[in-house]
Amino acid sequence: MKQFDLEKVETALTFVERIADGKNPINNDIADKADVMNDPVIIRSMFFVKDVLAELKDNNGIIGKTGGNKKKEFPIETLDSFRYSEVKTITRLTEQLNSGIDESVYKKLSYRTITDWLKRNGYLIETEDSKLGKKVTLTTEKAQAIGITHSLQTSMSGNSYYRIEYDRTGQEFVVQNLPSML
Repeated sequence: MKQFDLEKVETALTFVERIADGKNPINNDIADKADVMNDPVIIRSMFFVKDVLAELKDNNGIIGKTGGNKKKEFPIETLDSFRYSEVKTITRLTEQLNSGIDESVYKKLSYRTITDWLKRNGYLIETEDSKLGKKVTLTTEKAQAIGITHSLQTSMSGNSYYRIEYDRTGQEFVVQNLPSML
C-alpha cells in the first residue's frame, strides 16, 4: 500500500477539473479557443484523471487498500428522482445521476459502465474513420431510434470529433436499463 498527501491530491484534482472544463488551471479563466485544453482528447483524458484522483481522495490517499471500508454499489433507488433537463453527453448524464448520491457511502456511476453496455447491445459501435484517421464511437440506427445520436463537431482548436448526445428518450432509456448495466 502507498499513501499520498491528501492536500496534494486535492490540489491536483482542482487543476485537473479546471482543465477538463476548458479553463486555465492556475487562474481558472476560460482557455483560448486554440489552447490545447480545448482539445476533446485532452478533455476526455482529464475527466478520466479526475475520476482517478477523486477515487484516490475518497480512499484517503491510499493506493492498494484492500478490504476494510468498502463503498456500497450505486443506489438504484436514486433513479426514481431522475428528471430530464436537456440534451446532454454521457459524461454530463452520469454527473447528474451521481449528484443524487452520498459519495462517501456509495460508488459513483462511471460513464464507461453505460457506454460498454450500449456497445455490447448494439447501440454504439467503434469503427475506424478514414476522414479523421482514427478510431471513433458512433451510434447505430438502433440507438438513433431511441434518442441517442452522433454528430461531427469541430473543437475550438479546430479538431474534428463525433459528439454523442442523449435526448429525453435516450436518457430515460439509460435510466430504465441501468440496473442491468450494473
